[in-house]
Amino acid sequence: MLTSGAVLALAILVGLNAYAQSPPAPATPAPADAPETSNAPAAAPGKPAPPAKKKYDPRDLCITPDDAASELLNKRRQIGGRIIMDTFLLPTGGNVDVGLDEPFSDSEYYFGALDIGTPTPVIMDRPDVKARQAADTDPIIKKALMKKDRTIVNLRFPDVLAAPWGQAQLYVFTCQGGSPFKVSETTVRVSPSLYSSALAWLIVFLGYLVAAFAFRSKRPPHLLAYLDPIAMSAGADGKASLGKLQILMFSLIVFGLITYFMLRTGMLTDISSTVLLLLGIAGIGSTVAKGADNSRTTITPENKAWLLRKQWLPSTLNPNDIDAHWRDLFTTDGEFDVYRYQSFIFSVVVGGALIIGGVTQLSSFEIPQTLLGILGLSQVVYIGGKLVTPTSMADLNKSIDDLRQAEKKFRAAAITANGGVLPVSLAAAVVPASQAAYDDYMSLATDVATLFTVQTGIGVEPAKLQPSL
Repeated sequence: MLTSGAVLALAILVGLNAYAQSPPAPATPAPADAPETSNAPAAAPGKPAPPAKKKYDPRDLCITPDDAASELLNKRRQIGGRIIMDTFLLPTGGNVDVGLDEPFSDSEYYFGALDIGTPTPVIMDRPDVKARQAADTDPIIKKALMKKDRTIVNLRFPDVLAAPWGQAQLYVFTCQGGSPFKVSETTVRVSPSLYSSALAWLIVFLGYLVAAFAFRSKRPPHLLAYLDPIAMSAGADGKASLGKLQILMFSLIVFGLITYFMLRTGMLTDISSTVLLLLGIAGIGSTVAKGADNSRTTITPENKAWLLRKQWLPSTLNPNDIDAHWRDLFTTDGEFDVYRYQSFIFSVVVGGALIIGGVTQLSSFEIPQTLLGILGLSQVVYIGGKLVTPTSMADLNKSIDDLRQAEKKFRAAAITANGGVLPVSLAAAVVPASQAAYDDYMSLATDVATLFTVQTGIGVEPAKLQPSL
């Protein structure tokens, strides 16, 4: 009896030990690191458990291009504040401020979308959309288009090339619970940056061509000579003028930037005070320098009329040939002028900075006062050098008077030698009886032409030295 009880007890112990070492049942509890409220289905045998659902963050984009049509275009969402723009065109390829006619809240996160008619709208992520409260310096507030306590949304658009200057729908929306909550929309006309810049460069080039062809009195030897800016900046003496070249360069740059902004926004942009001052320095410098040249080359009306008839001085009917070179920009009276060179290199630097910095905002572009001071000082020194340069215009006028009298004496001698009749040609007028008067005139004409060239910088061709009948 005792033996059979011991056998039964031993069998129960062996069974319990086998049960403890058997594999666990298929239904197991969730891992310790899983969320307690997770509703994810249990993983199949041999497969890892699915990840827990990510908690919603209001800063996350709550719309994708796949569901943009159903979320934005079906008008199911609450209408947000009115979108206000201070431009006629929506410039893409950069940042643009738009007003949202609703009170600013720093707890709201805004997102943007642009429907240009393509199958997939352009969706702007959170870093591309930034909101802030409107300030007095905002153009929308300055133009009284919106109240100061409203919202300004800065949108960074990619350069949309599919619909240049075509209509599109702009959406600004907020999210709530992972879905769009309020949606604001307006119809805009898109202006791509690439096309605007290309068209602006083309317009500037056409404007340059108009000036290049308009000032010519005769056709140059080759076509590329039309595009020579040195020839375009030549003065009355046919030499290159630094002041005129500066005005030409700055005028084309500012014209190109204004054209670019007009193509981008559909409106004319303002110009900063320093840009106006820059144009004024170049313009005033060129004008005063021209006045200084005129004061140095003042010729009496009688002598000027005689010089025009002799074609020693250029006129609208008989202009001198343009003989402008780059060296004319850096020389004065044949010598290297360091102040003109200084003015030139700083003008190039300022022009480059104006192109690079003025593209973003021409109305707020600032030129350092020191650079403007250097340009102004160079102009003052250059003009002052012209004014203090010694001249002998009184001697030149007296010499021209003597030459005119010598021409009259030769004409009278020629008439006397021809029986009281004016000869029909110069060859017929130079006879032994008038040879002495002719030689006196030619000797004096050579000296006067040399003095005239030194004082005015205008050369006189040998054929123009001959007396006129």
